[in-house]
Amino acid sequence: MDLNNQKYNVILDTDTYNECDDQFALAYLLKSPDVFNIEAITIAPFKNKRVVAKNGGIEESYLEAKKIFDLCGEDSNSKIYKGSSDYISNGYIYRNDAVSKIIEVALKNKKTYILGIAALTNIALAIKNEPRIIDKIEIIWLGGNTLLDFDNKNTNFKDLEAVRIVFNSQCKITIIPCLGVASNLKTSLYELDEHIKNKNKLCDFLYNRFSEVSEYYYNENYNRKTLWDISVVAYLINKNWFKVFSISCPYVDENNKYILSENRHMISFISSLDDNKIFNDLFNKLKG
Repeated sequence: MDLNNQKYNVILDTDTYNECDDQFALAYLLKSPDVFNIEAITIAPFKNKRVVAKNGGIEESYLEAKKIFDLCGEDSNSKIYKGSSDYISNGYIYRNDAVSKIIEVALKNKKTYILGIAALTNIALAIKNEPRIIDKIEIIWLGGNTLLDFDNKNTNFKDLEAVRIVFNSQCKITIIPCLGVASNLKTSLYELDEHIKNKNKLCDFLYNRFSEVSEYYYNENYNRKTLWDISVVAYLINKNWFKVFSISCPYVDENNKYILSENRHMISFISSLDDNKIFNDLFNKLKG
């Protein structure tokens, strides 16, 4: 936290157009100005059936992030930076605008928190290009699953080489597992009808995105769906909503599975969260 203004200096690394939870997370961040000094939004790559372009969804995510800024009444100029168009695991090694911005911000501040809600590609490339940032950043990352599960076949774990670079760097990192932890952050249109529908333009946009994505992926608008990414923002808003433990940093094998270790540097894992308190805070801020 910045001691001068008692706010966290943060970079949000996001694949904004991937589903609908990134949009909620970015709006949550922008609607918490008493907590965060937002240094930059960096756009990370993703691949799914919604985006057929070869640019890793970078352009779509960039435009989506700008739209969220506009709906929140915030100026996005010099805030959003396009990042990697592919994964390091696929041979992408280039320094781009997002990577350069992460390095610039990290070197400028005494401490910068990088909120990772996407593949670790941009963050790993920043560390690889400028190792001096390792002692000046703390990463809060939504990725993988619980250590007991060992199966990390999810979107944010797709760039295996990036995960290894970050894990091996010995930078400070807190991991919020997807299945078993963030997966508890489920909501539905029934709940969104009650809490955010018709409250303002931002709420209606998020409501419609939720509906659109639910129908696209699940063929059913009123299914409960997980807003995974809000967990990372919520963690810095109030750590009392989370239970955390420390563990020797695991290795990751070729199948994306954790291999437990005993004598490596320590990292943090979240074991549980209070979904009710997180959703109450989120909904109040979005409609406020």
